[in-house]
Amino acid sequence: PEFEGQTKTRLGNPEVRKIVDQSVQEYLTEFLELHPDVLESIISKSLNAYKAALAAKRARELVRSKSILKSSSLPGKLADCSSTDPAESEIFIVEGDSAGGS
Repeated sequence: PEFEGQTKTRLGNPEVRKIVDQSVQEYLTEFLELHPDVLESIISKSLNAYKAALAAKRARELVRSKSILKSSSLPGKLADCSSTDPAESEIFIVEGDSAGGS
């Protein structure tokens, strides 16, 4: 087998890589069939990591959208909508603070 790069962490031969991939797949499949608790743990950790990544993405988008609102010329009396469903959202345009309920 030939390895790529200075660290030698990747196989350079496509034909050897196929054999190694197939061997690892067979062994891993057999191991996970014999140890379903390990498989459940892997699935659980994967789902948790996915949910965390999704939450982080939403948080970044929220920060980005708030910074866009702050940098715009809109007045500071606006509030973010708590729902993304248009059927649950309304907009009230009023003149003066007392008409807006503040």
